[in-house]
Amino acid sequence: MSSMVLDGGMPRSRSTDPVTSVDAGRSVDLVGSQAMVLELLEDLGPCTDYELEDNLKDYYSPQRVRTARSELVVQGLVEDTGAMRISQRGRRRKHHAKVWRVKQE
Repeated sequence: MSSMVLDGGMPRSRSTDPVTSVDAGRSVDLVGSQAMVLELLEDLGPCTDYELEDNLKDYYSPQRVRTARSELVVQGLVEDTGAMRISQRGRRRKHHAKVWRVKQE
């Protein structure tokens, strides 16, 4: 499968996506969301994605928060602690979630 790169960066949508998806992908605040996730991890210490999402819900969608955290992992700035926490999701569903932290040197 090939990806379409329009502005010299990684695509945020597939070449088969409608124009609205391409526009939405371009409007995402990548740097800002990554900075807020990193700052939150620095301030609060290790967190699950659910905790990050909850703290940033007024700024970004849950998907953007998870993606920003994932991008920070790829950049080598955030790492998995190896720990898991039970996170409440919905009324009765519980999930085991990885705990993330700013990468230790």
